[in-house]
Amino acid sequence: MLIESALGDAERAFLAEVRAFLAAELDPALVAAEDAQRSFIADHERGNRWIDRLRRRRWHVGHWPAAHGGAGLTPMENYLLQYEQGLHGAPAAPPMGLAYVGPTVIRFGTEAQRAAVLPPLIAGEDHWCQGFSEPGAGSDLARVQTFAERRGERYVINGSKIWTTDAQHANKIFVLLRTRRDDSREALSFFLVDMATPGVTVRPLRMLTGDHEFNQVFFDDVEVGPEALLAGEGQGWAVARFLLEIERGSFVFGGRLRRRLARLEARLRAAGRVDAQVEHALARLDRDLLAYEMTELRLGTLAQGGALQNAAANLIKIDWTELLVRMDELGLASADPSALCADGAPLREGELGMPGWLASRFNNLAAPIYGGSNEVQRNLVFRTLRQAWGSA
Repeated sequence: MLIESALGDAERAFLAEVRAFLAAELDPALVAAEDAQRSFIADHERGNRWIDRLRRRRWHVGHWPAAHGGAGLTPMENYLLQYEQGLHGAPAAPPMGLAYVGPTVIRFGTEAQRAAVLPPLIAGEDHWCQGFSEPGAGSDLARVQTFAERRGERYVINGSKIWTTDAQHANKIFVLLRTRRDDSREALSFFLVDMATPGVTVRPLRMLTGDHEFNQVFFDDVEVGPEALLAGEGQGWAVARFLLEIERGSFVFGGRLRRRLARLEARLRAAGRVDAQVEHALARLDRDLLAYEMTELRLGTLAQGGALQNAAANLIKIDWTELLVRMDELGLASADPSALCADGAPLREGELGMPGWLASRFNNLAAPIYGGSNEVQRNLVFRTLRQAWGSA
């Protein structure tokens, strides 16, 4: 553990509690299935099975305030919980509802919206997906064109969203929409939509590897009431920015990346593939991962529930995605070609014949793109620093 020697007595006791829980609840089959995961995106079924176990202690909403049904963990306790889960191979939890929608509705929702959204989310009755990107607007969310037309007290939505993770499993979707016929950010609004509403259609998008993680969602004259609008018309950009700070910066990936690097090194050493060049590459990854872990700890524990600020969230997103890609690249460059598919999960119906590190490499190539491309993140970091320098 990176910072165990710096913990206070209460934090050490909490860490011991987390480790005892993981020892009791993490069976080898569950860990093995997670280790064979073909991409970094959470497996819906396995992630929700793990959430059921966390729910007993309300640790699936550990970072939520107790007043809204969460466990009310401190930022450090939440960091320890997330880091240890990743380090020990616990399944990643699908984030759209518990990590994204919950804190966003707590921050921006009315009492009625909180009462409608939070209890079924905590109970596992609702599963959410994210409607941000569009065919003509990927990382540049300010250009979304899907339109919600006001007709009396109702809104009628037309357009489509793309790269919608796990939409095939979801019964709810949060969407960034345009509510005025102009290109300003003030024309954007944020809606919460039931996917059973007439006019919502989900079309699967198969990846090169054959996996079905993404979808395109179509809205054809989808009618919703004013209760679907979060924070009022024209406030969508502010809501989306808050949510994107969660998506880009508030997760604790250090434990998962540390486990991934350890497994990569063990695999290469067992296969006799570690020469001086590979040894050097492993050492550089270990060094850079350590720097990432310390950055993640420093930034991630400054705020509760995803309220990181601007450049901090952008830096976290850049670093973890590029570390992930570098590990995959080293694994492929150093592997015996005959072993590329040796440790993958069994193929499911519709998948192509590339399990293992090869499929993982193809899937994870998207990591520096989703959530806003890393080029966009670097531009945002620069703008933040330029503003800071200008005001100094």
